[in-house]
Parts: sequence; C-alpha cells; structure tokens
Amino acid sequence: MIRTRIAAAAARFAGAAEGNVAIIFALAAIPLLIAAGGAVDFAIASRVQTQLYAICDSATLAATTPAMMQQTTATAKTVATSMFAAQVAQINRLTYNSANLTVTVNDDTSASPVKTRTVTVSYLAQVGNAFGSFYHVPTSIFTVKASSTASTARNIDFYLVLDNSPSMELPATTAGLASMTAATGCVFACHENTYSDPENTVQYPGYGTIDSYTYAKNAGIALRIDNVREAAKRLASTSQAMMSANGATYRLAAYAFNYDTTQLQALTSTTSANVSAISTSINAMTPPLMEKNNYLPTGASYTYPTSASTWTTVTLGSDPTKTNYNVRDAMTDIEMTLTKVNAAMPNPGNGTTASGDKPQEVVMLVTDGMVDGSFYTNTSCTNYASSYSNSYGTFYRCLRPLDTTLCTTIKNRGIRIAVLNLIYYPTPGYGFYDGAVAPFISTVSPALKSCASTDLYFEVDTGSDISEAMTYLFQKVVTTASYLTQ
Repeated sequence: MIRTRIAAAAARFAGAAEGNVAIIFALAAIPLLIAAGGAVDFAIASRVQTQLYAICDSATLAATTPAMMQQTTATAKTVATSMFAAQVAQINRLTYNSANLTVTVNDDTSASPVKTRTVTVSYLAQVGNAFGSFYHVPTSIFTVKASSTASTARNIDFYLVLDNSPSMELPATTAGLASMTAATGCVFACHENTYSDPENTVQYPGYGTIDSYTYAKNAGIALRIDNVREAAKRLASTSQAMMSANGATYRLAAYAFNYDTTQLQALTSTTSANVSAISTSINAMTPPLMEKNNYLPTGASYTYPTSASTWTTVTLGSDPTKTNYNVRDAMTDIEMTLTKVNAAMPNPGNGTTASGDKPQEVVMLVTDGMVDGSFYTNTSCTNYASSYSNSYGTFYRCLRPLDTTLCTTIKNRGIRIAVLNLIYYPTPGYGFYDGAVAPFISTVSPALKSCASTDLYFEVDTGSDISEAMTYLFQKVVTTASYLTQ
C-alpha cells in the first residue's frame, strides 16, 4: 500500500511541469556550485601566489643588502631562508613546508675584487582549496620564483674642483643677465675695492659705495658662483645618503680656483656628523676680491709661476719693496689647480674592504673650461697671449681651452675625472671677447669632454639646474664604480 502510494506520487511529480523544472535545476546546480567554488579557490590561490612572489623578492633582496654583501654565501642563504619562512607563516590557508623551498646564493669573483652576487628563491606552494571536496582537488599547486643580483659598493674619495673665477660672477639666469646689464651696463658682477669701476657704464643704486657684486647680492640676482656653492653643499648631503644606502665609505675634499688654489675642505668622510661642517667649509667660497681692474689688493694671497710646472705663493704686502700687484686679469688657472690636486691625491685602490686595499679616487671638475692663467712662458699659448709685469716678474696672460694632456696624466693613474661643463657665456660686442675669446670658443667644450672619463661628462647652459647636474654626475660615478678593472 505504502509502496503504491510512493510510486503514484512520483508519477504525478514526474508528470508535472514543476517537477521537471526542479529536477533540471537540481542537476544544473551541481556544476554551478563546483564552478563557483572553483572560482573562490582560484581567487584565494592567486592572492597567495601574489604574496609569495613579494616574499620571494624580499628574501632575495635581504641576501644582497650592502651589509650582507660582506658576508659569506652560507650566511646570506640562511638570512634569505629565515626571512622567507617568517613571512610565509603569516599567510592563511598555506602550510609552510621547508622541503619545498630552494635558495641558491652564488658569488662571482671573476672580476675580483669586485664581487657580484646572484640570489634565487623558489618555492613549491600547496594552498588548501575551500571547495576542493566538491571537485576532488583538495589543493592548488604552483611554483613561485624570484632572483636578484648585486655588486659590492666601492669606497670612493671625491675631490671637488670648483671654478671660483670672475666668469662665475655672471648671473645664473637669462633674466639675471638682462637685469645686471640694465642696472650697471656690465654683465659681470665685479668684486673689488674700487667701487667706481669704469666697466660699469650705468650708475646703479649705490654706485661709488658698493661694487656691482654687492649690488647683485642686494638685488637678489643669483650668480653662477652662488649656484655652484649651493650645489656643492647639497652634494655633501647626497653623498651621506648614498653612503648609508650602499654601505660604502665616501670621502670628500673641496678646492676652489681662480688665480690661486684654495682648499676649502680637507678629505673627510661624508657621515651625518660631518655633513654640516663640510657644508660650512664650502659656503666660505666667494669670488676673488680685486683692488681694481687687473690689480689684487694688499693682503691677498698671490700665486705666480716660477717655471712651466711650479708656483710660489706669497701674501701681498708682506714685502714692502714689492708694491705692483698687477695680474692682468689672468684669473682662471685650471691647469695649476689640477696639477696641485693631482699631487695631493694618492694612487687609487679598488675601493674594496679587502685588507690593504684603498679607495678609488675621483676628480669632479666644475668649470666653464676657459683657461685664463699666468704662464711662465708663452710657448703653449697658441690662442691668445699677452705679457705683463709686476713686482714678482714678467709673465704671460694665456687664454685657451684646457690642455687635456694633464687630464690624461691623471686618468693614467687610474683616477677618474667627472666634468660638469658650465658652458661659457658669450658676450659678443664686448671688445675683449670678440678679439681674444670668440676665435676659439668653439673648442672649449670639446676639450672638457675629452678631459672627462667615459660617460662622466655633463654640460649645463645658463638657467639650467647645476645642483641636479652635479648630483647626476655623482650618482653616475658611484653606480659605475663596480665596473672598474685595474
């Protein structure tokens, strides 16, 4: 009786339209549920995979930090393994299995003492599927892998050689050039004791009581020397930041040159404790003070040539029998300064921490490249030479491009030269420029480029950012240091 009733009910259900729909829905729901569950599991697995890739990256980078580069490959492998395991433990639905982790650390010392380390981390992951029982796949299995490569940072000594000649008293922008010319009738901001300079054809406010250099400062006209000074100060902070990041040691010395050579800062490590003092030393750089056009004032330090490659420095006024301080405006002796800096620099090393090794040595020359110096003879003055005399002898004012022979001598010692060319500002219509400078001005920049080491030359024009350019060169020096071979 009961069986008959069940059979009858089933027959009625099967015969009803509603029953057919219910059966079809029930049968269709199974794959839909499986698909939905699979989508959820796939999303979970994808999220875990993304996390694992990030963890792999972190583990490889942990083994290639500047500090870790000084450790053995075994220590680096342990650090990478520990970091990976610690971070993986925080991932839900993933059970860490150390047997599935592979960490390789290889050091290439074929270019010794430069060491290049390659770290690879791979992991075979098994993520539990929440709906895997529906489709008989309990886990999602995939492999993640990441690699990183790093080279040991080099210890480097930097020697800043900064142009502090009268050409750096030009305004730094085109607007400043126009303002200076309109106010004084002369594009240069002259720093001198005689305030009524005949070159200033317009009597600017304060004429006769302040020089045009002071006028420019009071009027807020930024000069090239101001930008060079600020860029050099900023470089000390850049050096400190990069030194900390790279785990290397960077030291910095600074020199300024015009008719003389002044050491602004002795070679000093650019630690956070020293940056302020270095900046203060560089901040003392000011243009040379003249008595009047062509003449130095009493009390100035004066360096004059005693041969083609030697010089003597005296304090003017210390000998009462010598009173003629004419220097004929020969105020940019780049080669004298490079000769002195070359003598001050020791032979470079490879910049590693190996016992007995020494830092690499780098000259950073910032100038417009126009040599305008006092020479003992005129034999090398192929462009312009004019003799003059003072109480210390007869000399030759020589204008020409930089003699790259000296640069070659420095580079042959294994010392790199980075050059920031502050392109010389032309002043056509000014008699001396037209007659003495214009005939060879096109050769000045090529000479500076030839002086620079490979890929360490940069030039800026009026209005460009000197600080940004100097930082670029510094970073270029640091990032190419590992590729040096000696």
